[in-house]
Order: sequence, then structure tokens, then C-alpha cells
Amino acid sequence: MTARLARRIAAVTIPIAATMMSAGNASADPPHPFGGPALTIGCPNQGSLASLTALTGQSGPETSPPIAKGDIRFESHPAAPPIPAAAQVTVAWLNTDTGQSGIVDLGGVYPDLSATVTTGVGNVIATGFGSINIGSSPICQANPAIGTFIA
Repeated sequence: MTARLARRIAAVTIPIAATMMSAGNASADPPHPFGGPALTIGCPNQGSLASLTALTGQSGPETSPPIAKGDIRFESHPAAPPIPAAAQVTVAWLNTDTGQSGIVDLGGVYPDLSATVTTGVGNVIATGFGSINIGSSPICQANPAIGTFIA
């Protein structure tokens, strides 16, 4: 091999190799919020007439918490104090690339609720909604929050 050819090969391959070595391990995006918190109106909440619930979605692959490629972990938690006594949060989703869809109730230890769903790889639109119980007050409905995600 001539020295000229060796220099040309090095000029192309060395920057590529350096980029690959410095890139590190790829990981999924952090959880990102739906378009805004789910606002619950009309429930007396210790002097307030509103309650807020935050909703997030995190795409895989991720190791902690474990989320596979093509899955999204949906989570909800109170967005502002005081914390409601209980809540039931549901997420309906649609993968606009594949047509897959579903509805899931978030579970877990209240107030932090979650569910990991297999949405398939693609663009996903989701809406979260539910009911909030402030304790001695009536159960109120939370306005839907909408978000888009890439699984």
C-alpha cells in the first residue's frame, strides 16, 4: 500500500473511530411531560378549588427503571401540594405509525402511579385523565392532558 493511500484511509477512518470512542453509551431520553398538568377543577382542596396532576412518559430502552425498546413508561404524581387522598389515572395511547393502541390504568403505591406499555416503535400520542379524591370532598374528574412521544 502506498503512503498516499494510507494517509487517505487514515484521514477518513480516524475521525470516525474517535467519534465512536468518545460517544459513550447511548441511553433513552429522560421522562418528559405531557403538554401540561391535568387540571382538576371544582374540588375544594384545603382552600383551593383546583388540583394538579403531573403526567410523564419515558421511552425505552432504559435500564432503570427497566423499559424495553418499543415500550413507554407512563407515570403520574401530584404536581402541587396538598396531595389528594387518592386518584385513579388512565392513559389512552395510539401509535400513529403502526395503528397499535390501548388504554391502561396506572397502578402502584399512591401518589406515584405508573404503567409500562408496549406501544411498538414509532410516534405515539397519549392522553391521561382520571378522577381525584381530596378526602372528605367529592370525587372530581381531572381534565385530560395530551402528550406525544417517540417509542
